[in-house]
Amino acid sequence: MKRPLLLPGALLGAVLSLSLAGAPQARAQAIERSTALSTVPDGAGGFNAFYGDTFSGEQSGSAFVDLFTFTVAGTPFDAAASVTSSFLDSPGSKDLLITGFSLYRYDPQTLAVIGNAIAGVDLTGFGSNPVDSWAVSGLNLASGAYALRVDGQVVGAAGGSFGADLTVSPVPDAPAYALLLGGLACGALAWRRVPGKKKAA
Repeated sequence: MKRPLLLPGALLGAVLSLSLAGAPQARAQAIERSTALSTVPDGAGGFNAFYGDTFSGEQSGSAFVDLFTFTVAGTPFDAAASVTSSFLDSPGSKDLLITGFSLYRYDPQTLAVIGNAIAGVDLTGFGSNPVDSWAVSGLNLASGAYALRVDGQVVGAAGGSFGADLTVSPVPDAPAYALLLGGLACGALAWRRVPGKKKAA
């Protein structure tokens, strides 16, 4: 009587891997893209940028990670950004599911994250197929290279898209604040010494 052939665990795993290698993937590959932002000066030392991404129906079911990079030099700055997905009328579901939005500083040479990422806030509403809406902001950030990261999944049969914006403004330095406060103090003093102003009895 012949005994059944038993394969050791490691060999069984190798055989399964080889047999699945030629089979179509059950799960779509993640989409990863990186783009340098095109910025527009705001005339006050800062800048604005508008950006986004579009996914086709063939990418439905895929997860995605989009990085939008920019550089700031000089004084510390404040940054605020938002992202909103567009609904393309796919039956029964949103086209995009935004799962994360963050801002972080990184080393352009090694691409390593410097410090902690600033997590965005999910402002998505309720109801049937609400439009995804996220926002993130950072105050008094140091000069350097930064990235805005959008994480999500294409869930609609027709693909989907999102649009976003970024505003970067320099933080006034201490002498500028001192000058402003000095001007306000002088104005208050001058107002108190206006001739003809009667004191209350």
